[in-house]
Amino acid sequence: MVSGSKLRVAIVHYWFLVYGGGERVIEALGDMFPHADIFALFADERSTPETIRRRKLRTSFLDRIPGARKVSRELFPFYPLAVESLDLRDYDLVISSDSPPMKGILTHNRQLHICYCHTPGRYLWDSFEDFRSTLPWLFRPGFSTVAAYLRRWDYQAAQRVNHFVANSRYVADRIRRYYQRDSTVIYPPVNTDYGYISTSVSDAYLHVGRLVEGKRIDLLIQACNQLGRKLLIAGTGREEQKLKAMAGPTIEFLGRVPDSQLSDLYATSRALLFAADEDFGIVPLEAQAHGRPVIAYAKGGSLETVRGNSSDGQQTGVFFHQQTVESLAQGIRQFEEDEALFDPKTIRRHARQFDTAVFKERLQSLIEERISAYNTTPPLNDNFVRQAQL
Repeated sequence: MVSGSKLRVAIVHYWFLVYGGGERVIEALGDMFPHADIFALFADERSTPETIRRRKLRTSFLDRIPGARKVSRELFPFYPLAVESLDLRDYDLVISSDSPPMKGILTHNRQLHICYCHTPGRYLWDSFEDFRSTLPWLFRPGFSTVAAYLRRWDYQAAQRVNHFVANSRYVADRIRRYYQRDSTVIYPPVNTDYGYISTSVSDAYLHVGRLVEGKRIDLLIQACNQLGRKLLIAGTGREEQKLKAMAGPTIEFLGRVPDSQLSDLYATSRALLFAADEDFGIVPLEAQAHGRPVIAYAKGGSLETVRGNSSDGQQTGVFFHQQTVESLAQGIRQFEEDEALFDPKTIRRHARQFDTAVFKERLQSLIEERISAYNTTPPLNDNFVRQAQL
């Protein structure tokens, strides 16, 4: 193992097919390691950040199959084979950005593998039954068989990692539960610099994100229908037509909003509505970076990024405790009763703790620490050794 600027670094990401929180992590890693090579299962140039397109980007054999990107999710049984086929033997430090299965890359004893884990795969672990129930009954037995194999592989793959970094305490708990591994919590990078506090605020609530089932936008629409509140929805997705069909006259769909306009939406919104159970959730912090409160479901990463029901004057939002229309409506009413208590400067100051600069500083410190420990004693993972001996 070499150190400092002589490190040969590989950054491994699951795919560049959409732009989201995972891709922001890769951009930050790219800034930290400007000479690193990038690996991924799939990469669509239109969805790959410009800073990544300029790098040496290598994809798996799956990406060379015609039409594979359009059915990438259906190809999940082949992910283990594709991940293990990536040739990383020439690198000293390998950083995987993992939403299964990227932790399963094969490394040798003189390589340091640090895994930044966004989440253990929900469809394999805690949300297996929920996901299975959405499938046509004819496909459920086959999915159960494949998922059982992938769970075993995913666990074994986790034992190959030298050190885990979790993107929240919520994820760290799940890493411990499903992989029996400890991890260091480093929150993902959030660009809080572009946030600003507006001198005028509208009477409309806001939701930002993909229009998919897990975001529970149906609850937001139904609650605002019931209360007669204005709601602006920024984003697109497969649930769009279904959601539009249930929307009343106070709901407006904005489609895909450019970043420049999105900043203004955040800054002038009454509050952000967030009903998802997410592992971290960048959108609530983007809203808070603009000084705006968040009405959030009290589960997952929101409990770490939003200060709710606080009596010390540092409150940045309100929590509702059940994913139901009634609970959300009560949360909105509670917010409106206490609306005057929220201080935009306090809210923005809270969000700044999650800035990209903080992410880079903490991760750089951890990597230097692990490299130093590695050079003293190569960190061949004890769990992996035990598994190999079985």
